[in-house]
Amino acid sequence: MTSTLINVRLEAEDAQRVKALRGAGVQLSSLVRDAIRSEYEKRLSPKGKRKPSAVLAEILAALPDDDEGTTRIETTDRHAVKRHIASKLRSRS
Repeated sequence: MTSTLINVRLEAEDAQRVKALRGAGVQLSSLVRDAIRSEYEKRLSPKGKRKPSAVLAEILAALPDDDEGTTRIETTDRHAVKRHIASKLRSRS
């Protein structure tokens, strides 16, 4: 296996994190390799190889529902939608 050495400039805060990770026994080379592979899969791997269910699961995990304090309306009921919109407009004025 041929390996390539890369140098990365770190800010002081990141350097402290590296020091803590080393102290905890984390191999930084493995950490960097995993991060590179993960980022490559996200950005450059052929999109056709990803299952739609995996893409959807990733989207839903990143954007969870915020049901607290919100009222759901039945969007197929035009009268309910009309009342909801009217109440929103009234509350703005």
